[in-house]
Amino acid sequence: MSSEIAELFDKITAEPGLGKPLDHEGSANYAVQKTLIKVATDHFVRFGYRRANIAEIALGAGIGKGTIYLHFENKRELFLSCLLAEERELLPQLGIIENFPEEERLRAFLEVTFNFALTAPLTRALLSRRQDFAALIEEIDATILKNQDEKFTEYVINKLISPVTHNLDTDDKKTIANVVNLATLAIGYLPEMAFDLPGQEIPVDDFVKILARIIDQGIKNT
Repeated sequence: MSSEIAELFDKITAEPGLGKPLDHEGSANYAVQKTLIKVATDHFVRFGYRRANIAEIALGAGIGKGTIYLHFENKRELFLSCLLAEERELLPQLGIIENFPEEERLRAFLEVTFNFALTAPLTRALLSRRQDFAALIEEIDATILKNQDEKFTEYVINKLISPVTHNLDTDDKKTIANVVNLATLAIGYLPEMAFDLPGQEIPVDDFVKILARIIDQGIKNT
């Protein structure tokens, strides 16, 4: 049975301009697309968006350059499809959280999304090395991103925040949801060295759990 977050993800990403999902696993194109996504993701992480070269990606995938354009319209669609594939890997964990007791969902959600922002290679590169992806960001339709954010914020409010904040109005809950989203983005900006400063070393997992607990308790006490 599909989770609510998976259904929302499919609905949001069905809109034009946000990349395209892989063909069905049993299809003739699936294996080629899966290899392309893996090779292209590694390439984008290494070189950024502007310096990424379609011909080199094709070479790494063992196909001709023209074959890429049979599956993806251009470099932008290929990049966004890589990002889409990476984000999709998060859905099973988020789907499990939907079945947690209401008072446990928010903290679990924070832990999963914070950890994702720090460890998912392409998402991490996009957040922490904005200058390498500036050309891409300028190409994306801001209206599409706004609609995506609004739908996701509504999910966070209804599924995670409302059950544990009974005394807040809609505007306050929306503000909290925006803070949660911004916190996730901000964490992605943290350089790797931030966790290894002399005298301040902290494992990423511990950092994520402690921060999630602090935010979770703060929201519940609001």
